[in-house]
Amino acid sequence: MAFIFYLTHIHIGTDALLQLKSECERIGIRRPLIVSDKGVVAAGIVERVTATLSGMPCTVFDDTPSNPTEAMTRRAADLYRDSGCDGLIAVGGGSSIDLAKGAAILATHADDLKTYATIEGGSTRITSAAAPLIAVPTTSGTGSEVARGSIIILNDGRKLGFHSWHLLPRSAICDPLLTLGLPPYLTAATGMDAIAHCVETFLSAAFNPPADGIALDGLERAWAASRPQRKTAATLRQGSI
Repeated sequence: MAFIFYLTHIHIGTDALLQLKSECERIGIRRPLIVSDKGVVAAGIVERVTATLSGMPCTVFDDTPSNPTEAMTRRAADLYRDSGCDGLIAVGGGSSIDLAKGAAILATHADDLKTYATIEGGSTRITSAAAPLIAVPTTSGTGSEVARGSIIILNDGRKLGFHSWHLLPRSAICDPLLTLGLPPYLTAATGMDAIAHCVETFLSAAFNPPADGIALDGLERAWAASRPQRKTAATLRQGSI
């Protein structure tokens, strides 16, 4: 398994999910709210996550829509408080991770969600009180597991961004085995998203050699994966990620 210990502790590999409980302990999460969607639950991934957290009381919110909304974010935050949770684990694609970031705000801050929108000058209003978050992505492309931003549709219809270093996931558990249940079209779409992130990173005018190296490595892996071949769970377990 590979590690990148930077702003977010990133665990990458086919056994990365096994690190989830120890990451909760490191961060101080003892009663997590798991934020996911019904498709991920139906695929059995949330069950695998809770099994990894054996002995730890968990509450599950599985109503994340394809585009996170303020109403659902509020419901998740209310469940967080009502269940006495002390941290969030987002399991799914960018929608679940973004909704969890919104819930991290609402569960610990008093004002309406729009107060914290970047365009409203709200980034500085998001404090260190935001609930700690661990991201367990089940797709390849979003990058939300290592980003400080979230996009949520407000009750007034606006689709706004929320940005703060306090929303950055403390840990990202990137286990490729969790992506195997995706429909083919989502595998292709999120794979292209990952390629786009690699290209834009490498072409950025900013000087960042480590990021350039990761971008080139990602592009090499994506090119290899685009060749006609069958990737099975057994192949992944043998070390191909």
